[in-house]
Amino acid sequence: MFVQMNEPDMITEEDVQRVIHRRPDTMHKGQCGRVLIIAGGNGMPGAAVLAAKAALRAGSGLVYVCAPKPSFPVIQTLVPEAITVEWDEACSVMDGGMGRGVSEISYDAIAFGPGMGTSAASRRRLKTVLLSAQAPLLLDADGLNLLSADEDLRNMAASYTGDIVMTPHPGEAKRMLETREGATAPSDRNEMAFDLVRDYGRIIVLKGSGTLVARYAPGPEGEGVELRRNPTGNPGMATAGAGDVLTGVITSFLGQGMEAWEAACSGVFIHGLAGDIMRTEKGERGLIASDLVQALPYALRRFENLDEMR
Repeated sequence: MFVQMNEPDMITEEDVQRVIHRRPDTMHKGQCGRVLIIAGGNGMPGAAVLAAKAALRAGSGLVYVCAPKPSFPVIQTLVPEAITVEWDEACSVMDGGMGRGVSEISYDAIAFGPGMGTSAASRRRLKTVLLSAQAPLLLDADGLNLLSADEDLRNMAASYTGDIVMTPHPGEAKRMLETREGATAPSDRNEMAFDLVRDYGRIIVLKGSGTLVARYAPGPEGEGVELRRNPTGNPGMATAGAGDVLTGVITSFLGQGMEAWEAACSGVFIHGLAGDIMRTEKGERGLIASDLVQALPYALRRFENLDEMR
C-alpha cells in the first residue's frame, strides 16, 4: 500500500557537492560519458540543438544526436561538437547493447522526446528504445505524450531494465495521470508527483516553480514516496526550450555515471542555478533558453571551486 509522503525536503548545495567534483588531470573524453539524444523532429531542430549543447556544457565527453537527416546541417552548424547519427546507426549500437563498458562504441545514457512529435514513426522509435536499450533513459516532452496515449508503450516502460527519469511539465503530467478510465489528476503538485510515482514506478521530475523530484521510498509502513523540492530557478526560466536544456543536463549527468536519483536532483539544481546566474546579468523578462546553456559552466564551476577550498 502506498503511504502519503510528508512535505518535501529541499535539495541542498551539499547534496550537489557530494556528486560534482573536479576531474582528475588524466581524464579523457571517453571517460566523461557518451550520450545519445533522440530529439528534434521535422521542423523542430532547435530542441535537439538545445539539449545537445546543454549536455556538452554539463560535461559530456561525446554527444550523439539522432534527428531527421534534413536537420543535420542546422545541428552541425549550431553544435559542431555534437555527432549527428541516422536512426539505423543509432539502432545498431542499441542492438549491440547499451550501458557503460558494453562495447567500444556504446551509449552511457539516452534521452528521447524533445521536439519529436507523436507520429507513428516516433512511436516506433520509442518502442525500439524501450525494447533494445539498457542504459539509463530520460523521457521528456513527446516521449511522455506517446506513453500517455499508448498502453503498450507504458507496459514496455514498466518492464525496462535500466533506470528511467521522466521529466513532465504539469500539462504532460496531467495527461500521464489520466490514462486510467475515470482518473482525474490532482491539482496539488505534491500529490501529482506522488501519483506519478505510484502509476509509473520511475523517478519523476515535475517541472515548474519549485520543481519536484520524486521516487519510490519503501518504509516500514509500506511503499512510500521520497519527494525533494528544488530551491533554485526563477520566473525568467518560463520560456520555450528551458525544458530541453534540463533534458540535456540530466542526461549528461546520467552518462557521467551518476545514479539516476542524484542526476535528477543535481540536474534540476544546476539548471535552476544557471537561470539565477543569468537573471543577475540580464534580468528575468528577457531570458531565453540559450542563456541557460551559456551559464551552465559557471554554475558547475561553483562546485569545482568548493572542491578546491576543501
